Amino acid sequence: MEEHLKRLVEHVESKPSFNVIVSDRTSRIHTIFNPPLVFPAEACNYEMALIKLETYYSFANIRPSNSSLKVSIDKGVTWKMIKIPTGCYEITAINKTLQKLIVDQVGGEAEKITVSPNTNTLKCILDITDKNYVIDFTIENCLRTVLGFDAKMYKYGEHESQHLVNIMSVNSILVNCDIIGASRLNGIEAPVIYNFFPNVAPGDKIVETPMNLTYVPITLNIISRMVSWLTDEDGNELDLRGEKLTISYHLRAC
Repeated sequence: MEEHLKRLVEHVESKPSFNVIVSDRTSRIHTIFNPPLVFPAEACNYEMALIKLETYYSFANIRPSNSSLKVSIDKGVTWKMIKIPTGCYEITAINKTLQKLIVDQVGGEAEKITVSPNTNTLKCILDITDKNYVIDFTIENCLRTVLGFDAKMYKYGEHESQHLVNIMSVNSILVNCDIIGASRLNGIEAPVIYNFFPNVAPGDKIVETPMNLTYVPITLNIISRMVSWLTDEDGNELDLRGEKLTISYHLRAC
């Protein structure tokens, strides 16, 4: 009976619990705890959950590796290389930037070349309305990989991409923390505490607050340092391009 009452008291008594907030202008945040967090091993185990994440939808889908194309406005006699600036783009924004570069850097007319989405087929439409204009998608680091086109020349007429548009370079954002365990990514142990995808447009503020907290065990009894970082579903670290990232955790005894 005495042992049973002792267990009841342990369940009723409040257990240690506190928040940890980390922030920096990078997707990898190094935190030093002074003094260190100490969890008595003989008392109980501890666990942690993400309770809030704030940043901006700033990670780019157009980068130097997929931003280039060549344009001719004299049937291929001379060519100009165009590079879309690194940033977050939808197809309509790619079209607007491309047309501006054709005017500013090539000396052509904006409306002669248009790219637009086909929302039914999820492909891209390239419309060239002048017989003098040619697009070269055969170069390295080409924009065609985003728009879904094969590596070839495109001349006068309307062309639909051979493949689906690959405008979303990130399918899921994974929040990683190096002091937790018990998570798996594609069957392999990984320090993932939470994953999500922002429900806002590129450039907007991301405020992610989980509806239901998922706690995972902390693997250390003494924490003097901690690293938090964001990756995509393939483990590639996100480039927030200098925007501030703030992550709030809740730690509790279990």
